[in-house]
Amino acid sequence: MDVLLHAHLLLASNVEALEGFNVSEPGLNYARNILSGDSYLVVENLFEQTGKKIEVENPSSEDSTLHAISQFISENFQSNFSASLLLAIALLQCFIQNNFTGPSTPTDLFNIMFQTSERELVNEALLQSLAVSGQPAYELMDNPECIVLALILLEKITNQPSLFDVLRNGEEVAIPEISGTETSGLLSSAHWWRQRAISLHLSLLPEPSGHQPIVASAIMSSIDICHSITKDLPADVTDAFKKNLYTIYYLENVKVSLAINTEHLCLSIFNKSEKLTDFQFVLTGARAKRTKFQQTGHAGLIILAQSNTHDEKDAVSSITPESFELNSELLLERPHFDSIGSEPLDEQIVKKQKFENNGLEDERLLPLAIRQESIPEVLKSLDPNDQPLLSNYDSIQLLLRLYTIRQTSPAKDPLVEEELSALISRIVYQDGPKNWTIFSRSLWERSILETNKAKTIERGLLQMQSLVEELGLKIQTRLVPQNEDDISQSPVPRLKYIHQLPFIPRWNLDSQLAEKYMSLGLLRSAVEIYDRLHMCCESALCYAAVGDEKNAEEILVARIEENPKDARAYSILGNIRQDPSLWEKSWEIGKYVNAKNSLGRYYYNPPANSGITRDYSVALKHLNDSLRQYPLSFETWYFYGCVALECGKMEVASEAFSRCVSLDESHPMSWSNLSAAYVELGKLKEAHSCLKRAVASDSQKNWRIWENYMLVSVKLDEWDDVLLACKQLVHIKRDKVGEGSIDLPIVEKLVELLVSTDYREDTKQQNHFQRTCIEFVCVTLPSVITTSARLWSLVARVELWRRKPWSSLESHERSFRAISHNPDLEIDEKIWNETVEACEDLIAAYESLGEMEGRHGESSLVCRDWKYKARSTIKSLMSRGKGRWEDSDGWERLMEARRQL
Repeated sequence: MDVLLHAHLLLASNVEALEGFNVSEPGLNYARNILSGDSYLVVENLFEQTGKKIEVENPSSEDSTLHAISQFISENFQSNFSASLLLAIALLQCFIQNNFTGPSTPTDLFNIMFQTSERELVNEALLQSLAVSGQPAYELMDNPECIVLALILLEKITNQPSLFDVLRNGEEVAIPEISGTETSGLLSSAHWWRQRAISLHLSLLPEPSGHQPIVASAIMSSIDICHSITKDLPADVTDAFKKNLYTIYYLENVKVSLAINTEHLCLSIFNKSEKLTDFQFVLTGARAKRTKFQQTGHAGLIILAQSNTHDEKDAVSSITPESFELNSELLLERPHFDSIGSEPLDEQIVKKQKFENNGLEDERLLPLAIRQESIPEVLKSLDPNDQPLLSNYDSIQLLLRLYTIRQTSPAKDPLVEEELSALISRIVYQDGPKNWTIFSRSLWERSILETNKAKTIERGLLQMQSLVEELGLKIQTRLVPQNEDDISQSPVPRLKYIHQLPFIPRWNLDSQLAEKYMSLGLLRSAVEIYDRLHMCCESALCYAAVGDEKNAEEILVARIEENPKDARAYSILGNIRQDPSLWEKSWEIGKYVNAKNSLGRYYYNPPANSGITRDYSVALKHLNDSLRQYPLSFETWYFYGCVALECGKMEVASEAFSRCVSLDESHPMSWSNLSAAYVELGKLKEAHSCLKRAVASDSQKNWRIWENYMLVSVKLDEWDDVLLACKQLVHIKRDKVGEGSIDLPIVEKLVELLVSTDYREDTKQQNHFQRTCIEFVCVTLPSVITTSARLWSLVARVELWRRKPWSSLESHERSFRAISHNPDLEIDEKIWNETVEACEDLIAAYESLGEMEGRHGESSLVCRDWKYKARSTIKSLMSRGKGRWEDSDGWERLMEARRQL
């Protein structure tokens, strides 16, 4: 029954549901304490049972501190798996409560666990142990001992190599392997909590790095972790309970991807989660009134959404944060939408003609209904101003989609911000009970959007300040008055969904507020916050952003003197001074990957005053070092591949872009560059496959990718693909370069292949190549050609093959007109001779086609007066060449052609 207990802990569900099962009383009491927000009681009780505390021989030493913790755990907890796991969970929840959600725990946890008077030294050693790749963890966090103990506990009970350098003993970090059938449910629960602890650890760092992201991603990489837990649950556990377990798996999978910057992998996970909960939602348009004086609505975006699952009843009611009103004399508090589909029918018809698809785009982070009839039936009946309450998991899914869109879209794109506003409005403005964490996070995201607009910036900043203060953590002075009851309310609703949303510690909320002040030009206010938070690097970057590099350098130099092991500070100082020695120092003391990235870019494109020349091999070496330390960086792999491609190291380039497409398989330029490397290596089939993937994901319609696709397809005689690429190139480039978008030699080859086949008038009997090539040559090309006689000749050839001599003759006439209108005809003998040749071709066409059966059947001819037209053509050309080309060979050929007629 321990598996059932820990499944409830993963879900943070009501522990009362366990009372009908055979669960041990101590475990049940511990679980009850954790789920009721009293995790500190579990820590107190379990340490009291040992009768011991952790004793550190040398508190100032990171090695000594970590070894003392590891030894204490091995001696007192490792033998009892369930108790160890419960202790780790309780420690994590205490840490989250004191640094992320509030209110603070009432007990001094350090004194419960450690037997030492050197608290500051131990804390400093613990903070050093949490540094990753030269990035120090935030130094003013509360109770770092909680997360360090939890991480070591979870490493020991899952029997995995430690991620702490001091405890690794030279072992390589292994990827956890979890089997859906062989791994026990209890062990899988421990792995799951370890992922949560690692994600928590990463949130304490400025950016993801080291082995932690790889391990966290590996734990959540397979649904087997859920299978192994559900297989060990009692038979009478409800399907709804199991479904919730799978739901949080998908949500946390997305959360991990967002944390380690692999958000491009999220779409398929979202789709599975959406199907699992049967969540139905769509982004569509509706007329909305946004101001108090609008009489008619104007187009706006809205999310229509409905949940098909319901939340369990919470025993503790949640006092949600105050949502400040706009109090604007102009703007409405929220848009008021007209009913969906109230738009005049004739306008809908006009819109309908603009789209070729069925009007519903569901393979997006936000499924889009372009027209009213494309909205799913169940959503059409919703009142857009009074939509039903969503389940908390569905609200979280919408928030996670918001984060994913933000990380994959250009900053401050107006259309993207409208989509994000529609998402937030759907969560914030629904009536009914709200969870504190979900609602406060939604208000926070609304505030970030509103601070980008002049009319809502005041509310946005006030709301952000209020949310920071409402955590009740480390706030000395309050700008927004609050009731003490609000601050001291139960932590249960605050903790319930914290593991499904991206971790944002209290100091990050403050620093984001500082960033907003900075973007508004309030430099002093931003720096005051950074100084209060002891964020020296951010403060220096703040000054550097406004051009005050002297102040930035002074702050960083002081930081390095105070903390010589801060590799990030060295690297940022190197960026400001463009000094490679500082980047080298940063790498030496902390293996800080951005330092190596900066070195790679420096030697790839050295400053003009540096006195050194571009050195590809040195740049590649530095980038390689960076990737060995943190192999999940898409940007670094891409730059590494581009440098290798430029200097001709195709094996290196192919490896780099292979890693790029494994990290983001929808990135067209990575596929294209990988194909370029394969072409140079002589692997044409592999290159062709890569280009197929590139054009399939090419949302920007990059003509270079399509051109490469065409050229490689030619080399492999894949003429269907050549034809597709030709069509697409014309479509992409025609507006800018006209007939320059047509590759003449390749079109000639396509025409040659086409006319070498048998023509069938019945289109159903034609193969795909014939139908497509006919449409391309006879419909698309004539709409683009302006001056090319050769292209018109190709069209004429295909029309004759199609047994349409009248169309062929028209094309011959257009071919002649195209070249005869050349203004250089009277001064350039080469142009004159080409025009004479075109004239001869037209005369031959008149002679051979003129008396054929015309388009109207046996009673008609292609051209009854073809001889007259031929003479007129020769006469007009001779009149243009008279006096200039009368002694030329071309003139004599025209005279001979006239005599023949």
